[in-house]
Amino acid sequence: MNKSDKTVSALFLFIIVIAAWVWATGVQTWALPGIITSLLCLGLFVWTGLRAIPALTGYILTQTESASSGIRDEVQERRQTWLKIMLWMVISRVLLVLLAYVLWILKDGYSAGVWSRFIDIWHIGGIDATSYLGIAKNWYVTEGDSRFHIVFLPLFPVIIKLVQFFAGNYMVAGFIVANLCALAAAITAYELARLDMERKNALRVVKYIFIFPSAFFFFIPMTESLFLLLSLMALYYVRKQRWLLGCLCAALAGFTRSPGILLAVPIAVEFARSLVAGYKYTGRRRGFTNRLISGVLCLGVVSFGLLAYLYINYKVTGNAFQFSIYQKEHWSQRFYFFFDTVRYQMEYAIRTFKEGDYRTFLGLWLPNLSVIFLVLLTMLGSAKKLNPAYMAYFLVYFAYVVGPTWLLSAPRYFAVAFPLAFAAALLTKDNRRKDMALSAFYIITSLLYLTVFIFGYPVY
Repeated sequence: MNKSDKTVSALFLFIIVIAAWVWATGVQTWALPGIITSLLCLGLFVWTGLRAIPALTGYILTQTESASSGIRDEVQERRQTWLKIMLWMVISRVLLVLLAYVLWILKDGYSAGVWSRFIDIWHIGGIDATSYLGIAKNWYVTEGDSRFHIVFLPLFPVIIKLVQFFAGNYMVAGFIVANLCALAAAITAYELARLDMERKNALRVVKYIFIFPSAFFFFIPMTESLFLLLSLMALYYVRKQRWLLGCLCAALAGFTRSPGILLAVPIAVEFARSLVAGYKYTGRRRGFTNRLISGVLCLGVVSFGLLAYLYINYKVTGNAFQFSIYQKEHWSQRFYFFFDTVRYQMEYAIRTFKEGDYRTFLGLWLPNLSVIFLVLLTMLGSAKKLNPAYMAYFLVYFAYVVGPTWLLSAPRYFAVAFPLAFAAALLTKDNRRKDMALSAFYIITSLLYLTVFIFGYPVY
């Protein structure tokens, strides 16, 4: 380990120690299962970070050929691959609809056709889709229960509003937007993976995104498809050194979901790498300073989406941070340490299991805990193989989305964490048995999670 690795590792450990000390002095309950789970989660996170740091510093400081060239497909081959991806996506959507309908029949018996019960099957009224559709119809309001819609960001509803003019129905428009974005995200994921991988492995990245256990959320009127698309576009354009366009996509991601602001981290890593390589190549201080200033300005663009959302909060309610007040008062939601989340999740899981509340146990706490540790183990195994910019993004994303004090949707949040699919593809590279085993595991858990969702368990 060189000096730069030691410095970054020491800073990383210092931050972790401070966080752990603050947590230990404030924790309310010391139930052994929860504490063990918390320490295990923290340990895996730290281990992953420490394994990734040498790769990160080496990535930034080592001058290599620019990735902007990528691994090029012939025009005909690219066209065929895109058609293959689109066909696979369409077929998978049809199979998903039919499977959901079969599960609904098993639950309630046959009562009507698949289209007449479509909304009931997908529980649109019980998830955030209703809020997004409400914003699309009425924008943000200040009275009634709809005033809480301000906690949801506006880009997805705005696009639904535009598509509704052609579709004639907000619900239909929501499904159209979600599925078109999912299709575009699949193609963009392939193109991003193709910068580093051969064709078959890039296709496996797409596969792992869309067989993830909670990937069915890409089908319904939720922000997952749009956010994934914009995140992938941001990294693709940045990797191609089209900095401003990449940062604009990241800003739009931040106007879709709050974690979009975290895309500044991988963009900063890629920019630092480009800056170091350029300085080594030219050795000119003036050019370095100009590029540094332009890079900082581009990074500032990433914040525009979040700033626009804060401005909307101010215009609607008079308080730029009204969304955080509603989250705390209405949902008991605030940001805290991710390793405390697994503590209370484990305590709730044990309590609901003992009380015989198996619906909540199987729909909420068990999936949350399982996916948190699944993704940590996946990223730990790929820490030295994955693009360090993607790993840096995953670490901050993990801490951010697992940190809330009332976490209900961990599987859905990780469906859009695209580094997971890249990690899965790398871990199973050139090993057909591993690829088949992991794919089978994803598909089986997808079926189980879809089943509890269709059966009305608390899946959000």
